[in-house]
Amino acid sequence: MERTWHGTLSGCVRARRRPARRGYALGAFATVALLVAGCASTPRTATNFCRVLDARRSQIAVTPTTSGDIARLVDDYEELVAVAPLEVESDLRVLLELFRLASNVNADDAEQVQRLADLSYGAEKAADDAASWVAATCGFDLSTGSLLSAGSVVTPESVLPGTVPGDTTSGG
Repeated sequence: MERTWHGTLSGCVRARRRPARRGYALGAFATVALLVAGCASTPRTATNFCRVLDARRSQIAVTPTTSGDIARLVDDYEELVAVAPLEVESDLRVLLELFRLASNVNADDAEQVQRLADLSYGAEKAADDAASWVAATCGFDLSTGSLLSAGSVVTPESVLPGTVPGDTTSGG
């Protein structure tokens, strides 16, 4: 508390206590800052995911053949996982871990190569699930890196209800 002095009364000095408002203002500012920071996080929507995928489409389409290609693929999948909706996040995370292991494997070490092969087989369901979700949601084939329909990656808003992206027989 802060003291403010107000003159004298009958020769005695009198003090009045005034609550310090600085602490309240600081607390309010911190609360607002936390709320703004929370709102500024990357949106995990299908639309945003499809946009990020579209921006990285040409890179994902390249089959990795060198350790640099695999490192780039790790970067691409880290970005995708960061914006992935919950429906596909865990599947993409499995693929990300597979690519991370592949980027660090020593090809001369039989145990590391076998571990990578085992993880590859274990990641097959996640790869299939992620590919199905991405194809249905964005119109993009993760395994080949190609679009399922002409043009750019499909966003959920651009798909007519009851149609499948890339399916010319249903009108979508």
